[in-house]
Amino acid sequence: MLRSPLDHSFLRMTASLQFPCHEHPLIPRELSVNCTVHCNRCAHPILGSTRCCLECELFFHEWCTEWPLQIQHPSHPQHSLTLITDNCFSSNYCCHECCFSASAEDLVSTLPPLDEQAEERETINHFAHEHPLTSFSVTTPNNIRCGACKKEISGRVYGCRSCMLLLHESCAQLPQEILQHPFHSKHHLTLLADSQKQFKCNACGLPHEFAYHCDECRFNLDVLCAVSTLSLQDQHNEDSVMIDHFSHPHQLKSFSIEEDSNHITCKACELNLSGEIYGCLNCIFFLHKSCTELHQDLVHALHPNHFLILREKFGQSDGKFRCSCCSETSTGFVYNCEMCDFNLDIECALETLSILEAGAMEELQHFAHDHLLSLCYRKDYNGPNCNACKQPVHGLCYCCLSCESFVLHQSYCHTATELKHPFHPQHPLTPLPRPLEKRYFYCSACNRKSMGFTFYCAECDFYLDIRCANAKPTLRHQLHEHDLAYFERATSLHCNACGNSCNTDLYRCAPCNFNLHYDCLPLPPIIQHDFYHPYHPLTLCEKYVDERLDEQYCDACEETRNPDHGVYFCEPCCFAAHIACVIPVAEPEGRKAIENTKLNILDKEIASLKAEIERRAIKLERLLRESADKDSRFKDQFEEGSVHETSKTEIETEETKLTELKKLDEEIASLDAPIKQLKENIEAMKQNLEALENKQLGLMRKRGSMTS
Repeated sequence: MLRSPLDHSFLRMTASLQFPCHEHPLIPRELSVNCTVHCNRCAHPILGSTRCCLECELFFHEWCTEWPLQIQHPSHPQHSLTLITDNCFSSNYCCHECCFSASAEDLVSTLPPLDEQAEERETINHFAHEHPLTSFSVTTPNNIRCGACKKEISGRVYGCRSCMLLLHESCAQLPQEILQHPFHSKHHLTLLADSQKQFKCNACGLPHEFAYHCDECRFNLDVLCAVSTLSLQDQHNEDSVMIDHFSHPHQLKSFSIEEDSNHITCKACELNLSGEIYGCLNCIFFLHKSCTELHQDLVHALHPNHFLILREKFGQSDGKFRCSCCSETSTGFVYNCEMCDFNLDIECALETLSILEAGAMEELQHFAHDHLLSLCYRKDYNGPNCNACKQPVHGLCYCCLSCESFVLHQSYCHTATELKHPFHPQHPLTPLPRPLEKRYFYCSACNRKSMGFTFYCAECDFYLDIRCANAKPTLRHQLHEHDLAYFERATSLHCNACGNSCNTDLYRCAPCNFNLHYDCLPLPPIIQHDFYHPYHPLTLCEKYVDERLDEQYCDACEETRNPDHGVYFCEPCCFAAHIACVIPVAEPEGRKAIENTKLNILDKEIASLKAEIERRAIKLERLLRESADKDSRFKDQFEEGSVHETSKTEIETEETKLTELKKLDEEIASLDAPIKQLKENIEAMKQNLEALENKQLGLMRKRGSMTS
């Protein structure tokens, strides 16, 4: 298997984290956008970086692995709270002495800073709570809901940590009174809060603890419905459109409303209001613009014998009816055939109509079931799972109206009678509604247990579950001859790059059992290493075995290596090195310079040459000074006519020395060229080393392995 910097030696050095509640160390990973996992501690989704135990398939947010074993929290100031974890899956902070227990993620997200002076404290008094509320930020996932609007808490809040009452900053600053609301213009509305007595909102019909209330009329609006619709009264302008609609006695006026801003629903389809709408403010009656354009009679393929009539109310006095498509009870508009007692709610009517017009069949016969299957629409995941993939069904599907337990996702209804698949290119595969002998089988592509449909090769005893049958090889990687297919989940596989368990977020060649984690993909195929092997580029290889040796060694660190792990290899030199040696990793305290002996040798050679030049320059300066003194003395003697034969001999000697000095000067000048060349060499090597370090740092950042 191919070995990368994300190996056990690296993990021990920088990446692994010993988690108190788990026996194995947790390592950092970067998940792709295709992979959906939830934190095994807080149950919130994980996007991108995670710490995980690959062996046990446990995933955690990085901050969820950093919870302290003991905390002091304002909600229980009497004693310290101890972290109690149930097999990593749920955690509470508890005080056994007081039988106090609270959600760990909620307490951690509201912990005061160790240095309370560092927190920007702004305190307000709020009518809804007896204690002052302090402003602070909530940045980690939690299950706390705003006391006013009941939406998730994050960002800046006002709260009482002792009572765990938190309000969004905007909710804490709501006006105490609304003088004139478009839904209730007769009287003022006053903001009230009562945790014991909940107020039923006149706009959405839901109960809430915070509400704007008119005591005289017993009229209530919850915070979201009140605030988000205040602007409707300002939308009276010349461009407003008025329409008449059969479902309401008053004219309906055009408005625009933001998505997910309140709980008010359309009276026709019962979905939340958003975008362009028509409504009557006095009656709090609203319809989507698209719902006002529905045909009042409809020919529908699910009931082709008679027209379906659009009705505002049908059935019981409360307007409830049972949809013949999804079997759910509804109170909105209905397309009805009174003669056949056939009903379609608006969502089912429109969703099924659009796909039927696109060519889908209203009924079909499937090889896996004796009865005809009818086109249906599921609004939630509460019904039976898909018989093909055993996953929950939502949206368009085909159901057996007789059995009610047999349902298929629309995508699995047209199964091929024979399948040629790249995961098993030797023979065609035959579809089976269930395995031949047992109630379950193990998919030969992902190794996971399945009880759904399968494609089967009897000759090879090869099973392919229907989800893997839809997987296609799409990725070409330099380490493998075949294209790789993406798998979100698998079982009992190991990564050919890092050697670790490889069962989540991976690319795989099933016939060759070649697997790569998503975050083990980005290894450079060719690399130039000026320190360990400056002679030729090194090529990434799946493995290399030197048959001349009983044990395989890394030519970089000279330690033994696993012959089944990948290497960077130079074929002309038979040089093989661990990937982690060629692409070094960062030390825990930050980047550490890579020592390069060739640079050290060049530095010493340059220093030696500089010292020799300095020594010769000093000697030259001394000789020139002595020569100048003697020239001056001889010149004086010549002018006085007192030059003796001895002096002439001395002059000749000095001339010889001057000749030597010129040669020495030329030698010194000749050293300039090699020094210049040496400087250029060392500068080039430094640039190569810097580039290598930058590549190393970039790789480490991609892998999420750098530690601060």
